[in-house]
Amino acid sequence: MHEFLFKKLINTYDDNTATKIIDGLKCDKKTTFRVNHIKSTCDEVENELKSQSIPYEKIDNTDGSNIIINDVYIIDSGFKSNLENLNIYKEGKIYLQSISSMLPVYLLDPKAKENILDMCAAPGSKTTLIQSIANNKVSLTAVELHKDRYERLKYNLELQGANVYTFNMNAIDLDDNFKFDKILIDAPCSGSGILDINNNNYEKYFTEGLIARCVKTQKNLIKKASKLLNVDGIVVYSTCSLLKEENEDIVNYAKGCGFENANLSTIPSSNQIENYIKVFPDSIYEGFFIAKLIKK
Repeated sequence: MHEFLFKKLINTYDDNTATKIIDGLKCDKKTTFRVNHIKSTCDEVENELKSQSIPYEKIDNTDGSNIIINDVYIIDSGFKSNLENLNIYKEGKIYLQSISSMLPVYLLDPKAKENILDMCAAPGSKTTLIQSIANNKVSLTAVELHKDRYERLKYNLELQGANVYTFNMNAIDLDDNFKFDKILIDAPCSGSGILDINNNNYEKYFTEGLIARCVKTQKNLIKKASKLLNVDGIVVYSTCSLLKEENEDIVNYAKGCGFENANLSTIPSSNQIENYIKVFPDSIYEGFFIAKLIKK
């Protein structure tokens, strides 16, 4: 079982690490979310959780607003299915999001008045986090190709109160006259770091063909970013894959497009390997790869 996945993983890792990744993919994930600082504060959200007698704990990483709900409580009360009934959820004061999914934005480190592009934005998880961190003071552009996903992006931006310019188009087709200080490429990928391998149907879509299509798109996005980015500008490239061809190989391709590795800030609970951040899946984290690049 999982022969193809294991074969792909040992192209990058040793047998023990590949086995660890597969075991992590089998874990049930706990419910995690973050505070939306545009609309709320950690104190308000924590007081609401306490008033509802919902046990929680903060996640130790670069933003104190990330919260995990006690797993036993979910099983006993069915809270996971009722989280959307809380006013803090309905009003966009919290946002359900994987902790791993937040890490690329922390590495992007958005600052007020910066001009930032999110090239593959839907459903808006990272887009809204950028403005949550920057308190809506970034000039932020978000692009999404697929119409249905674009509508979901627009919905989340409105609910979260995030000020964003949006385009329903392929980011590769943006006019080269656009120029940005920072670009986030959360690239389409095979999803090897988030596969539901407890359901064997994943083998029907996790194929060599899928990986090849993703690699082609990833290279096109990097090449386009090199044209849109100001000199000394920053690209954060991320995938929810742990395969070399979608990660390290793409970073090497980026170096041929005028990029160099940028200094990485340390993120607790992640693995810094050479010039990359890798997060291996477990009960809290999804598998993720993140690289920070600078245009020279």
